Amino acid sequence: MRSGKPAFRLYGAVTLSDAAMAARLADTLPHGAARQDGASLDVDYAGHWVDVDAFLDLAATLLQPGQDGHLDVFDDDEGRITRYDLLPGAHQSVSHRYDDILEHTKGEGNW
Repeated sequence: MRSGKPAFRLYGAVTLSDAAMAARLADTLPHGAARQDGASLDVDYAGHWVDVDAFLDLAATLLQPGQDGHLDVFDDDEGRITRYDLLPGAHQSVSHRYDDILEHTKGEGNW
């Protein structure tokens, strides 16, 4: 933790075919990290580092055609945000360093 704020955060959302699938997916994350509403999960976690590979792999297995979701991983120790787009059978990711995100606003008072 830096300044009292956890250095690792997860945010995301995914809707599956049924509540049992959503519960299985929630179980791959730390207790309390995912809030389930029927077949939908909202992920909101702040704390110690979490290996999200099990979540990503199971989401790819459980998602059906026409379903999708996302998971955003903020790692302050690495200064990086990664967006995982969750798709049936796969996931895609894009990562950016925090500084790179603000680079285009350099002249606007961001540093």
